[in-house]
Amino acid sequence: KVSWAMASSKMKPEELYGAKKVAETKQLFRVLAVFIPFPFFWALFEQQGSRWIVQAKRMNGALGDITIKPDQMQVFNPLLILCLIPVFETVVYPMMKKLGLPTGATFRMVAGMVLVALSFVICGFVELSMEERVAAYNEKHLTSYTLETLPQANQLHILTTIPQIFVITCGEILCSITGLEFAYAYAPTSMKSVCQSFFLLTNAFGNVITIIFTKATKRDLHLYFMWAGIEV
Repeated sequence: KVSWAMASSKMKPEELYGAKKVAETKQLFRVLAVFIPFPFFWALFEQQGSRWIVQAKRMNGALGDITIKPDQMQVFNPLLILCLIPVFETVVYPMMKKLGLPTGATFRMVAGMVLVALSFVICGFVELSMEERVAAYNEKHLTSYTLETLPQANQLHILTTIPQIFVITCGEILCSITGLEFAYAYAPTSMKSVCQSFFLLTNAFGNVITIIFTKATKRDLHLYFMWAGIEV
């Protein structure tokens, strides 16, 4: 009854909830606005565990006496994260400052998203090379192999995917880690956990975007370049 009476009296938000709470809420919404592009970042990034594994399944994983499994390529991402974070903090960012390049959170996040898009461009060219190998083999041997059935010895090696993994990892450091730092640093003290939860929520929206666009075309080559275009 009290809250209804206060609302019906057309009191200002500051009078209802206090000036501090209103100011913190406004600050929270300003921070959340920065997260709007993040679902598209996650839509591409999370495909390391799906679309990229599908690509790796059609590649040659033989390395001496061992065979690298497609899903084992995912180990490179966390390893590169551990190795590259100190490099970025001690080498990349100081060098950017010396060159007069901006090193603020917004610039880092934008640069990270560009790198993620670039990783899918690289992935697309890898896929194109795989298709050309199949076409050349079929033309030479008068066969009708596909990417899935081409003899393993003639497939592109699975380690060819390392450049795209390296680039998307650099994008993750610039975008995701900076985003977490930004969310914690600029969120109001009483709403830091709320801000973090919204940042994580962008991952869920990214998965929804993936579901929507994945069936846009049946050819993986077109999908990779399409995702790069969506991210840009």
